Amino acid sequence: MRRALVLLLVLVVLVGGGSYGLWAWTVARMQAGFDAWSADAAAQGWMIRTGAPRHGGWPLGADLDFTGLSLSAGPDMLPGGASYTAQRAVLHLSPLAPEVLELRLLGVQRVQGFGSAALLFTAQTLTLTLPLRGKLVIAVAGKGLRFDAPAEGTTIGLLSGTIRPGAAPEVDLSAEAIALPPPPAPQPALGRRIASATIRAALEGTLPPPSPDPLARLVAWQRDGGLLRVQHLTFGWGPLGLTGTAALGLDAALQPQGTATLRVVGYDPALSALAAGGAITPQAAQAVRAVLALLARVPEEGGVPQVVLPLTLSAGVVRVGRIPIGKVPKVDWSAAP
Repeated sequence: MRRALVLLLVLVVLVGGGSYGLWAWTVARMQAGFDAWSADAAAQGWMIRTGAPRHGGWPLGADLDFTGLSLSAGPDMLPGGASYTAQRAVLHLSPLAPEVLELRLLGVQRVQGFGSAALLFTAQTLTLTLPLRGKLVIAVAGKGLRFDAPAEGTTIGLLSGTIRPGAAPEVDLSAEAIALPPPPAPQPALGRRIASATIRAALEGTLPPPSPDPLARLVAWQRDGGLLRVQHLTFGWGPLGLTGTAALGLDAALQPQGTATLRVVGYDPALSALAAGGAITPQAAQAVRAVLALLARVPEEGGVPQVVLPLTLSAGVVRVGRIPIGKVPKVDWSAAP
């Protein structure tokens, strides 16, 4: 009996020591891989900063736990520059899924891009999943996002999708259960709740390497047929539903131009809500309703009437068909910070 217990103890020690050795080897490989990725990103123009990592996760996995993570790109790489920071980031590798690496983003997070104001938010969970082999497709999964100023009080219940980096990056993202700021913030006529919003888009045309002259990069991209192609767009807010596609690029003066097609359903109750909420006058709502009623068609497969709106943006003017409906301010790329 005693001999059996001794053998069992030796076996436990050997197995435990072996698993610990495998964990230590895995963490070291993760650290080396992260360092190599950081160096490669830096060579492409990105700046990566982290706090000193803590090693953990044993025996259920291998973790690199960073007290802070910062990624940024200057205006020589993106117009106006861009940055992202997270208060804490954890790289996790599970023995049950050794082909997949998880990046868990925790605490207060901050994103800023193209010269815009910084946006701060927290999340119950926000995870990026990366395959360690094959084509890089980053899966995004988030829950309970809550934004601070300048969108204080805005929340997103669920965030999901994929990002495909590369020479022609693609994004496919979906947000559900979106809540806009409560009172005393102004309340929108269509309500505080946006059911869902999705976008699938790809950047076409070869973007040249980072350069001290960002305008030269934009010119080269424009001449190469650069486009932001929105392959699918949906938006559901109260009674209003939108779906559409778009193609946006730059003209010879580096000003935005493009086309879009929007399909609109629920326009009648939406106009009534906008008029009741004071967003537009009842007379304006009636006039728009009359025009849209002339354009409305019932789909061949049946259902509610929908309006198809062909939009164009050219020379700073937005048109529906040939009718101008608004102007877009001229973009001064040289003024971007």
